[in-house]
Amino acid sequence: MMQMKVAQRTFTQTLAWTGTGVLALALLTGCSVAEPDDSDDTATTATSGAAAETSEPTGDSTDGATGNQSASATDTSTSASGETTAAVAGDDPVFAAIDAFLTEQEGALIVEIDLDDNDTRFDIEAVVGEQILDFDVTMDGEVREDTDDDDDDDQDDIRRAQEADITAEEAARAALEGRDGSTIDSLSLDDDDNALHWEVELDNAQGEDDDLHVDAMTGAVTTDN
Repeated sequence: MMQMKVAQRTFTQTLAWTGTGVLALALLTGCSVAEPDDSDDTATTATSGAAAETSEPTGDSTDGATGNQSASATDTSTSASGETTAAVAGDDPVFAAIDAFLTEQEGALIVEIDLDDNDTRFDIEAVVGEQILDFDVTMDGEVREDTDDDDDDDQDDIRRAQEADITAEEAARAALEGRDGSTIDSLSLDDDDNALHWEVELDNAQGEDDDLHVDAMTGAVTTDN
């Protein structure tokens, strides 16, 4: 009988200890799950903040450098273009005469230019508004309307001027390209054989005349045979 009581007490103690152990383990496990580990989030937040701080100045500096380089390139290009135009325009007095005339008669369409026999002025015929007018342009850039000249071919001249893609200035440049020492004596817009072109007469370096055609649509230059 004594042995049975001892066994029952031992069994009861074992159950008590076992229940307590399970409860303690459950509490420990619950604490472990309930408490999140903030170390990873903290590291991620710090890293993201550092990346944002690093990226902001990079964008600004790149944009600034790009803007400065673009502005510099534009200025250089504009300057070079201006110098080239000035150099070409100074090669023949016809360009100065054209510039002076178009400054005085903005929007006019030149159909004919002729250097007078004394080389003192250019006679220019142009479409101004809806009519053909004649002008004298001196070598110093003075522009005067010539009211004495009368042309019966006004409507054809107006039509040709409106159809042409190549201007008188562009035709003169095309004709002089590669012909050092030559100067423009005359050029006029015509449409012989239904092909619109500029008839250009040059005085070459040998004092002889060169007759050329400049296509009024493409600017192609051919020798007038």
